[in-house]
Amino acid sequence: MRTSFWLRTAGVAGVLGLLLSAPSAADISVDVSPAKYELQTQPGKQETFPITVRNTSGAPVHIVASLADYAVGPTGNYAFTAPGKSIYSLSKTITINPREFDLEPGTFAQVRFSVDVPANAAGEYSNLVFFTTRPTRKGPGLSIVERIASKIYVMIPDSTRIGGEVNDVKTQSLSDGQHYLVDFRNTGNAHIYLSGRVEIKQGSAVVDRVTFPQGLLVERSGKRLIDAVGKKLAPGSYSVVALVDYGGPNLVAGQANITVR
Repeated sequence: MRTSFWLRTAGVAGVLGLLLSAPSAADISVDVSPAKYELQTQPGKQETFPITVRNTSGAPVHIVASLADYAVGPTGNYAFTAPGKSIYSLSKTITINPREFDLEPGTFAQVRFSVDVPANAAGEYSNLVFFTTRPTRKGPGLSIVERIASKIYVMIPDSTRIGGEVNDVKTQSLSDGQHYLVDFRNTGNAHIYLSGRVEIKQGSAVVDRVTFPQGLLVERSGKRLIDAVGKKLAPGSYSVVALVDYGGPNLVAGQANITVR
C-alpha cells in the first residue's frame, strides 16, 4: 500500500501546530513532489535523486531545505529529532543542493539529494526533508512560516524483511461503543501499513465485526496501538479475535476473552 505524506507547520508569532493530513492547495504557498520518495539501492553506492518544489502562491517565496529524523509513536503521532540521531537515519550521508533558494509565483525548482549508502547498510532507512519558507508578515505582530515535508526511504532490497506480531488485545467500554485495542509490533526492518479486522463471538455466533482504520503506518522496529471501535455489547462473555494484515504471506492474530457486565 502506498500513501502520500504531507506535513505542514504554520507559525503565528511562533509555532501554532502540526497538521499530519494533507492541507488544501489554498492553504499553502508551496508543494513538493514526490511527497514520499522510495529509493532502492545497494550498500556502498552513491545515489542522486530530485525533489520538485513548486510555488503555488501569487507572491515570491524564499525556501530553506533541511533534514530531520523522526519517529512515529503507537498512536501515529510524529516526533522530530536532530538529523543523525536515529540509528536508521542516513542524514549524515545526505547532501542537498541547493539548500536555500527563491521561487517566483508559479515557478518550480528541483532540489537534488545525494546519499552515500554505507557498505554495511541493511534493511530500510528513512529521513524527512523540510522545505521552510521565510516568515511572512500578515499584520502587526503576526507572521506566518510554512513548512512542508517529503519523506525519504532508502531500501536495500536483498536484506529487507517484512514481519509483525500481535503482542496483546484488550478492550474498553466507553460511551461511543466497545473499543478493541490491538498492540502490534513491527518485527521486520522496513515500514509497513496495516489493515485487518476484529471479530467478536459469543459462543459460535459472530455478534460484531469491526474493520481497522485505513493507512495505519508502522515504521521499522515500531509499534502501533490499533483502536477499533465497535457497537456496545450486551452483558455476557465474549471471545475477541484480532486479525492483522501487515503485507506478509500470512495474517497475524491475537485473542482475548472478555466479560461485559
